[in-house]
Amino acid sequence: MRHPRRFIIFYTAVLLAAAFLLLHGFAARGHFQPLPMAVAFALLLFAEAGPVQLPSGGIATASAVIALPALILFGPFLTASLDIVCLALVQGLWLRRPFKRVVFNAAAFTVTNFAAWQTWHAASIGADRGFAFELLPIVGAGLTLFAVNSLLVSAVIALTEGPGLVRVWERNFQHSLPHHLSFVALGVLVAVTYRAVGAWALALCGPPFLVARHSFRLYMEIRADLKDFVRALSEVLEEVDPYTRHHSVRVSQYAVRLARGMGVMEREIEEIEYAALVHDLGKIGPQHQHILQKPGSLSQEEQRTLRSHPAAGAEIVAKVRALRRSSEIVRSHHERPDGQGYPFGLRAADVPLGARILNVSDAFDAMTSDRPYRRALSPDAAIQELSRGAGTQFDAEVAACLVRLYRGGQFALIPSPSSEDLLQLRLSPRRARG
Repeated sequence: MRHPRRFIIFYTAVLLAAAFLLLHGFAARGHFQPLPMAVAFALLLFAEAGPVQLPSGGIATASAVIALPALILFGPFLTASLDIVCLALVQGLWLRRPFKRVVFNAAAFTVTNFAAWQTWHAASIGADRGFAFELLPIVGAGLTLFAVNSLLVSAVIALTEGPGLVRVWERNFQHSLPHHLSFVALGVLVAVTYRAVGAWALALCGPPFLVARHSFRLYMEIRADLKDFVRALSEVLEEVDPYTRHHSVRVSQYAVRLARGMGVMEREIEEIEYAALVHDLGKIGPQHQHILQKPGSLSQEEQRTLRSHPAAGAEIVAKVRALRRSSEIVRSHHERPDGQGYPFGLRAADVPLGARILNVSDAFDAMTSDRPYRRALSPDAAIQELSRGAGTQFDAEVAACLVRLYRGGQFALIPSPSSEDLLQLRLSPRRARG
């Protein structure tokens, strides 16, 4: 756990807030409506039974489609009660999630429901003046429902395992924001339709709800599959040269640290991470293996062959449409600010930021790892080399960021295999991995 004390304070505060709201809301709990509430409860159960794993941890469901109209029809207390029972049945009894997590989710839903209802109630003044005045409060409640819930989820992940509240929110919700907003829009449609046609609205909006839920699940699965595919590509390198694959994994972790240290958006960080994992994919050809393991200096022909690997790797990566931006980072990661890099001899700002970050990460790991022709340098020695080459061989801003993070204790060295370990991996890679 990253921040145990803050987590305890936050966790306790959310539980106390939920308890207070439930006690306060019980007096104005509204009228019990057996049939609509039974239908809403069944749909909530169905929504909660299909959780989707979020990239930075936590889960998401399509329950907002049902929760929003339920809030307007039954009020926050009864809606929160339905949510709590659903969570206890699905997450507690069926999915067997930890009790602490189920309790927090129930409290978070309670706080979210009361916040959304308060928005709707406060904005409903003048709602009898026309459709627009009736629609806007519902839309506001739906947006509040999403905003409060996503922030509570992001906060608890940030306190336990994530990099920070904003970055967790970006990683979990930025890519899928249209899907979450579509759930809000569909919930608004259900609420408006219910006011026009009554309980039939729940049946009429059932098919769109199922389609929205299914499309969201597919989208998140495709995103997860893309990351698994990139990792599988990096593992291909291990079949050719175990060092290259281990090196790529370390470089990807360094690159993510640097990108976050420079304030890069999580969407771009993901592209940089993918590029780092496969930046040496162009070395899978047999012509590179002799060069990589050669202890002496390289001939001009060997240098030309080695310099072809960024373009070769980029061509492979670019065949996947979702990785085309990452392929440009792969292509340019050996460019230099002084124009002496390859394959195009780009200068300074002409090199994509992701490639500049990858270049520094790649160099730092190469210097702090054993190579066939030398032993690893110490981190301090590598820092000196980066500082010496800043502005010519390495991007000055990126190199300065690495130095700042390292001196601040935020850029710890990732252990790399020794020359003896690498020799064992090359002789018997499968046995060594096991």
